[in-house]
Amino acid sequence: MDGLRYGVCGHPISHSLSPLVMSLVHEHLLSQKIRIPGTIEVAIVPAKKIENGLAWGYAGALPSLPDWDLVGSPLGKFRANTLLKRAAISATEIQSPEPSFPTFNPFKKVSDVIPTISSEVWLSLTSPLKHQLSIAAVRCMDQSMELRSINSLRWDGLNWWVANTDGLGFVEVALGFGFQSNQILGIYGGGGAARSVAAAWSSQGGRIAALESKRSLDEEGPWNLVKEDPDFVIDFDHQPGQHSTRGDIQSGYLPMEGDVAQRVEELSKLIDGRWLLCAQHLAAWATLWAPGLVDFLPSVELLMTRLVYAEHTLATRG
Repeated sequence: MDGLRYGVCGHPISHSLSPLVMSLVHEHLLSQKIRIPGTIEVAIVPAKKIENGLAWGYAGALPSLPDWDLVGSPLGKFRANTLLKRAAISATEIQSPEPSFPTFNPFKKVSDVIPTISSEVWLSLTSPLKHQLSIAAVRCMDQSMELRSINSLRWDGLNWWVANTDGLGFVEVALGFGFQSNQILGIYGGGGAARSVAAAWSSQGGRIAALESKRSLDEEGPWNLVKEDPDFVIDFDHQPGQHSTRGDIQSGYLPMEGDVAQRVEELSKLIDGRWLLCAQHLAAWATLWAPGLVDFLPSVELLMTRLVYAEHTLATRG
């Protein structure tokens, strides 16, 4: 790849940690001397309609650059880019995950059918965009169109290839934290991420309890619904950029306070959206973005460790 542009699209989006996670994986591969562009463009793309996200993918420009909350200035500007690069390089010097973090299974290569072109464009989608793409516009790698939930895209020069890795990431996090694949998962909410998680957990032999929500999970779908009490719960029934206090696994994340040690201690016990973000992001690399590099990716626990350090660096502008 001669060039790489990566954008995370949705609304609201200025709080997103995805640009930092992408930069951490990129620096990890560079540190191993893997063939990947030495510089990448990352962007947050405010979009309530999928057409606006795709337009950034085609044109690579925004009418006005929004501030990224982590640095208080727009990505693409010198200050923000410098702070992001510095934080990612510094965090990549950490070679071992925090001992208190659980150990996860590595992701495996899924496919390598997408042509590699000289200028790659990768997108991550969040609310409210995951259900907005039509089958005529994309080439699907999995059941994400059936689920009406797409969170990852890759442009091959002719087509947008798409997948959803929310469910894959959730399964790895849940199993890593000790939940069993035959347990009943209670889900608040019925949007794209909830549908992906319900399908993925059911494919592992688990069962789903659809909990009363503003928008509950559909009765029909590739999930095993039961009317029993759940063994553990995840809550998707909240506003983007927030998380709920309901449930054992948080689907979102908020800014953290404290030094690195305090953050590590909290995240060793609290399964918040950072864990899901790291896992589904690595799943996107293995599934869609760069399957051929899967053996060189960091582990979930190492990426999470580096995310804690890098996020703290940016919070203190260190």
